[in-house]
Amino acid sequence: MSPTTSLFERVLGSAFGQLSPALQRCHQPGARLRLAGQASVQRGSGWLARLVCGCMGFPAAGDAVPVQVHMEAQQQGERWQRIFGRQKFASRLLQERGAQPGMLVEQFGPLRVQIALTVVNGALHWAVRRGALWRLPLPPWCLPTGDSREFELEGRFHFDVEITHPFTGRIVHYRGWLAPNEP
Repeated sequence: MSPTTSLFERVLGSAFGQLSPALQRCHQPGARLRLAGQASVQRGSGWLARLVCGCMGFPAAGDAVPVQVHMEAQQQGERWQRIFGRQKFASRLLQERGAQPGMLVEQFGPLRVQIALTVVNGALHWAVRRGALWRLPLPPWCLPTGDSREFELEGRFHFDVEITHPFTGRIVHYRGWLAPNEP
């Protein structure tokens, strides 16, 4: 990764400049970024939703949960480690070679999800488009859905991530805020 261009600047192109200042700060170029804040977490109640949460390492339900996000630049993207209370889960974000503008891949172990990023009124919206498990394409009915976005409120970076599926209903929904946390 170039020290002057972040993954999100490369993926979004000129649309990066349309992000609100708080979002631009939290997706800035550099080797590492640490963010800290607070979130509320709701989980699905069905056995299948609980199984998915357990397999993915999604956070337990709670209010006013302390959150840390550590982003680290890697050769082809970024590694994000999220810590909700004492519970951790990580993913790798990257831009695939030849990808269309606005397309990002998030990888959780063997699961790869292609996400379309769009900027609307300074906010960043994330929408799942495709997926693969061990490089085997998943049919559309296997893919998660939901409404996930990042936005600025009162000068702070906010996130609202909802992951659902037609078979399970809600899997997890976490929302809150983050601010840069200098090491």
